[in-house]
Amino acid sequence: MASRQPVRVLCVCVGNISRSPMMSALLQLELGDGFVVQSAGLDKDLAGRPANDRSVNCLQERGLDLSGHVSRWIGSISLDGIGWIVTVGAEEARQVRAYLGNSSARIIVANAEHGGIPDPYEFGLDGYRECVALLDRVLPNIAQQLRTREGTASP
Repeated sequence: MASRQPVRVLCVCVGNISRSPMMSALLQLELGDGFVVQSAGLDKDLAGRPANDRSVNCLQERGLDLSGHVSRWIGSISLDGIGWIVTVGAEEARQVRAYLGNSSARIIVANAEHGGIPDPYEFGLDGYRECVALLDRVLPNIAQQLRTREGTASP
């Protein structure tokens, strides 16, 4: 019997230097095996940059390493085979749709009922910690939705 290919998930924010790298790492923990979670950004000019130091520090506090992260522009990657795209807001979801082409990826807006995941960039390390706390509250529900829709077991 052939093994099932992992479900590919892409987390998207504006620059792929703060929210989406953190979301990707935390969502991968929630989803476990059977899923591969990556991230990208909508701003082409920010591609190739490392994760923001505050993102690195916040996840390092949780035992996760973002120090090797390099931001990617969504327009430079193939969306073929991506099953799900999780965005930080409705505007980002709208922009992502322009890149989908024939992709069958489905889009989820994280924390949609409360306006998404606010950008912590202007709020220092405490703002990033609040962002991680919000991700901790919303990602278990997203992970459960993905597992249910994909017919996979909990980690």
